[in-house]
Order: sequence, then structure tokens, then C-alpha cells
Amino acid sequence: MKEMFNRLSVGGVLERAAELVPDKIGVIEEAQSLTYRELNDMANSFASSLSGLGFRKGDRVAIYMKNSVELMVSFYALQKLGVIVTWVNPHYRKAEAQFILKNSGSKGVIIFEEWEGYNYLNAVMALKPSLPDLEAVICVGKEKSNFVYSLNELLEHGHRTDVTFPAIDPKEDLAMLIYTSGTTGKPKGAMITHYGACRGAFQYSKGVLATSEDVFIAVLPMSHSYGCGAILIQPLLLKSRLVLMEKFEVEKAFQLIEKEKVTLQLAAPVHYILELNHPRRKKYDLSSLRAGLIAGQIAPEGLITQVEKEMGVYLTSFWGASEVGPGLGIICPYPSPLEIRENYIGKPVEDTRAKVADPATHEEVPDGEIGELAVSGWHVMKGYWNNPEETSKQIIDGWLYMGDLVSRQEGNYFKIYGRTKDLINRGGFKIYPHELESLLVEHPKVQEVCVVATPNPVLGESICACIIPRSGQSVSLGEIRSFLEEKLAAHKLPDELCVMKEFPRLSGGVKLNKFGKGGLAELAQNDESRERYRK
Repeated sequence: MKEMFNRLSVGGVLERAAELVPDKIGVIEEAQSLTYRELNDMANSFASSLSGLGFRKGDRVAIYMKNSVELMVSFYALQKLGVIVTWVNPHYRKAEAQFILKNSGSKGVIIFEEWEGYNYLNAVMALKPSLPDLEAVICVGKEKSNFVYSLNELLEHGHRTDVTFPAIDPKEDLAMLIYTSGTTGKPKGAMITHYGACRGAFQYSKGVLATSEDVFIAVLPMSHSYGCGAILIQPLLLKSRLVLMEKFEVEKAFQLIEKEKVTLQLAAPVHYILELNHPRRKKYDLSSLRAGLIAGQIAPEGLITQVEKEMGVYLTSFWGASEVGPGLGIICPYPSPLEIRENYIGKPVEDTRAKVADPATHEEVPDGEIGELAVSGWHVMKGYWNNPEETSKQIIDGWLYMGDLVSRQEGNYFKIYGRTKDLINRGGFKIYPHELESLLVEHPKVQEVCVVATPNPVLGESICACIIPRSGQSVSLGEIRSFLEEKLAAHKLPDELCVMKEFPRLSGGVKLNKFGKGGLAELAQNDESRERYRK
């Protein structure tokens, strides 16, 4: 399998599936289902029309769409042409989209006219004067007009023309730009090759032993690094079946799992938490669901055990980032004991290395000590698009530093503690939020918890526990401190409590928004009603 990736392009993933299993249902969306042959024919037709419009290998074209058959066709058509896909999260609005479109120099953008009450066509047209490289907008369901092309018409027209696809060097040619969320600065476009995308997508299968017999459900946004690799590429690479969801809704997911006999659900912790707590979960037959992955935040203590016990799902987490996207860097190989999956994110993926380094000196620290994770290997991005300065900050002597705090344990297993910026400095004492979170989630009144720092004029930073109580429950700071008193040193006990109904998340709902605008740290700091400890 490894040798195959040396010659496989992303567009070749779909072509290969169409050749080997042409009549197998590849994707299901609402009432329609498409075989691999039909999906590939549609991608070929669209690619032909795009070529006729002048799109060539190396051009950038943005996909700014919800999960859909149209997104899949657009993605694989562009990949066949060697056009570099620029991902724009469909939850992004004008300012966010404008930066990515301008920074990437995108020549085209593919959209739905409207979704979830937002008019993408009006937004993009309003941005056009500030985007000198943008030559075409391709819109689903819109009739052709100046500068705007109908995706449906291009699909139909492409059936009547042929195009010769360019040769692609999987290890050198770029498949996509995956932009970082930009919560603490301007987004950066990670440059991902065809080799990195294909081989990276395959690594997800190692965590759940995914095969061609599996049925995936797309609860993740395909525009996200995790969703792109795990949902948009992996099922087609394995010749599996994919059930589409344009957005995650708990009961809708239950219905689809039951109806389509879904076997794999690759998601974020919040998706499984919402499913576990849904009052009508037991009314649905979810027995086909055998395994899943979670990422986007550190798995809450006990979640993996609870999912396995209550839903019968083999669940494990992993470590990934846009900079090793759309794949991952560390995962527990299937099958791994529950104790391992609860405590570790796993081992480095095949033919890659990982180390734990001192954040200041980048010198490797001994096993068991906490430091910054650094990875090296084929899965690391080529760099940031048009940003050599930021590239040199992240990739040093061939090692990618991502700011994640980890330790390496016996057997080359890695344990994660959070981000370097997560560390709370309370009067000179360094506190790892995950240590408190892993204990507080065991409190009978706590559904979710996240610990952040708030300003303290004397100590520098206070420890603020942000908590979502279980349904019908209320909780006080005194209760929280009493619960932790015999488990932690006094200087680690929360100084403040902020009770919330929900946590803010980055666009797409996968990652928790801790430090960006409107993030947990900002909300906690500005919440005048938060309870403070008084001696």
C-alpha cells in the first residue's frame, strides 16, 4: 500500500475506485445515491468545463461550500486538473473569506448561492473589487451571468467535451491549501502535497481498522483538515460508502446511522457528548456503529470509556493539525486496550518521528517529562503559502513545532496536556488545565468543563473553571473546590467559576475556541457574574 502513494494523486483516488468498483454506491445524500462510476463521470465533466474556462495546473480555486455531492465533485474535478484547492470554511463570513481568497490568489471560487440564511453570492460579489486575481464565481443552481457561472450548466456542458489531465508528481505538486483558524493571528495556508493528502488520509484507517466494507457518516465539515482527510478522501481511497450530512444534528445522525447501517463515526468529543446526553438516543437502533475517532480538543476524562460502555463503540482519539493535514501525526493503532486509549493519543504514524522538546531551547527532554511536541516526516507540510517567515518559525531543522504540551511514556506512547499557551501561571506556579479538567469531569453535576486563565492583579493569573452543568443541576465554586481539595495541591484549586450553557467553538464546531475573539478566555474574563473564591 505504501508504494501506491508514490504514484497516486488525489484525483486518482476517485478514478481508482471507479475502475475497481464502478457500480458500488459511493455516496448517499438525502434521497440520491451515486455509484463510483457516476461520481467520477461527474468530476470528469466538471473538470472538462473548468479547463474550458481556463483553469490550469497550479491555479488556486476556493471551495466555499457545505458538505454536499457538489463539494465532492468540485474537489475531485479540481484535483484531476492539478488545480490547488483553497479551503474556505462555509461558516466563515466576509472578512474571514476575503483574507483567504486574497492571500491564496484564488482565480475562482465555488459556492452555493445561500445556506443557513447567509447569501454567499452577494458576499463574494461584494468582495470582488478587493480580489484582483478572482476571475470566476461558480454557483450551484444559479443561471450564468457576467462573471458568475452555473455549476449545473458546467456539469452538463462537460459531458460534450474531453480534456487531457496533466501529469502530477504526488510528492512535489500541491493538492490544497489548508488555512489555520487564525484565532491568535492571521490565518496561514498550509501547503499540502498529493502524497501527503492521500497517505495522510489512509492513516485514519489505522485507528479503527476501516475497510471497504465500512459505511462512514460525514458529521465533520469537509472543509476542515480532519474532515477533508477522514471523510472526503479516506472512504473513497478504501472504496467504502459515505453518508453525507450538510451539518451535524444529533437526531438526524441517529436516523441516518439506523437507516444506512453506518459503522464508523469520525467526529469531535462534542458530537459524542451530545449523542450520549440525547434523551431519545435509546429509541434508535445504533448497533451497526462499531468504531469512531475524536479530535479537536483533548478527550474529556472518561468519555472514551462511557461511549464504549453505553453505545458499544470502540473509540479513540488522535493528534493532528492543519500542518500535517489532511491527515494526522499520532494515533493508537487498532486494537488498543481501553486503558491506553483513555490515557494516550498514541504513537507516531508509519515512517514519521516525534519528540518532546524544551519549548525554549528545543532540546529533547527525558521520557516522562512534559515538553513541546515536535514531529518530522513525510506528513509535514511544505510550508505556509507565501509566508516564509512563519514557516521558519514552525519548521526548525526539519522538525515541526506546534505548541502542544506532551510527554512520552513507555512504549513510545504520547500523552497530551494541552497547548503551551494553555499553561496558567498563578503566582509563579505552572498549572496544566487538563489536570483539573480530567478530575472535574468526574463531578456528578458537571457535563463539560474547560479551565482557562483570567487576569489577577497580584498573582498574575487566576484559575477559572468554565462549566456546563448537567441538565437540571446547578453547581457552586465551593462544591468544586471541596471536590478537588483532597486530589490537588491548594495552589491548583480554581479561584473562579464561570457557569455556561454552551462553549464557543471555532467555525464548523470541531475545535473549542479558547483564545480567539469571543473565545472562552475572553468570555470568562468579561463575565461579571462569575463566582470568585473569598478566604
